[in-house]
Amino acid sequence: MKLALRILFALALFSIAFVAGATTIDDIIFLTEEYPPMNMEGEDGVATGVSVDVLMEIIKRMGGSKPASFIMIVPWVRGYNEVLTTPNACLFSMTVTDERLPLFKWVGPVFINTVDAIALKKRGLKVSSSKQLINLKAGVIRGDIGEVCAEEIGIKHIEEVPSNDQNIQKLNEGTIDIWIYSKSGAMLLIEEMGLDPNDYESILNLSTSKLSFAFNKDIDDELIERMQRTLNGIKSDGTYNAIMKKYGM
Repeated sequence: MKLALRILFALALFSIAFVAGATTIDDIIFLTEEYPPMNMEGEDGVATGVSVDVLMEIIKRMGGSKPASFIMIVPWVRGYNEVLTTPNACLFSMTVTDERLPLFKWVGPVFINTVDAIALKKRGLKVSSSKQLINLKAGVIRGDIGEVCAEEIGIKHIEEVPSNDQNIQKLNEGTIDIWIYSKSGAMLLIEEMGLDPNDYESILNLSTSKLSFAFNKDIDDELIERMQRTLNGIKSDGTYNAIMKKYGM
């Protein structure tokens, strides 16, 4: 299943190199990462989550036909580079920052997200300000908003990894003190690994930000505007709230 999806992804990227700009929603190549509960791989290998369900509703209402199986789940850095350089590509869910804002076209927000410093409860770490995190060892996903937060705080010891499984393992082994990530996403990942979320805690909220769909800048403005209007309709008619409830949010 995963091999077939990778082949389809490669063929899609090859074909869109010859397209001068997406004119329908089915022309867009959608990329995502593991970031539960917003976007994640389901048991069948197909993308699922809040953002995926919202996207599928947008596609349906705009007359598209792409199923969720066409969404490629890739490492964050790879997806970020693809959406920067590949016409008609979209990466979600991306945190909107001042630095990223001019690099992409946006539809959103899909969710208002928080980034926290996560620690093992048994460590008994207590802080009241970000300055107290500077000398702690922090685990982050390479290129993720957590890394941005860690750098802005001035944390001296930042360990980048491609997978959050590694961050959780490092927390448990004591090789990092804190894991900088979305609290809701962190607790779901911990549970998925067969661990008890009650053994972990947020010791400090670091930021609140908007998660959105980020598009390559070559995508047609009218298509972006139609997607934004469709998302607004999904929010106003109660569909968005139903999707959030489905994922316990």
